[in-house]
Amino acid sequence: MSYAIVGFGKIGQALAHAFARKNINLTVASRRPPEALAPEARAIGPTVVAKSLRDALKADTIILAVPFGEHREVAKALPSWEGKTVIDATNAFGVGLRHYRSRWQSDAHQGVSRHASTGAGLRDAREPQALTHLKLADLG
Repeated sequence: MSYAIVGFGKIGQALAHAFARKNINLTVASRRPPEALAPEARAIGPTVVAKSLRDALKADTIILAVPFGEHREVAKALPSWEGKTVIDATNAFGVGLRHYRSRWQSDAHQGVSRHASTGAGLRDAREPQALTHLKLADLG
């Protein structure tokens, strides 16, 4: 099983620390080039490696830790998300929780998880609903 975090701000880095504490190999990517992320990734631990978005999206499990409006660009980065497990940790700062939850929908018949307001699809991705209630501290 391979893991990647797309987004390397406060949420992405906090999650990367949790993976590093457990000695789990992790790829991190963001809008910044991998060379810019590499020093921060190395400082977290030897199991955390900065790569390009394209390389990060090769992982089996992808954690989205991008600002709320940026998921669309990530969704377009792969023609098919078949076989990927996507964990949504997008930053919905400034968006009410009820509004945020209502904007996500899953269409089991077509195997598509997509953001309802934009139509940005993660075609065939699995979105593990059970993880949406976890607190970040629980991962540590």
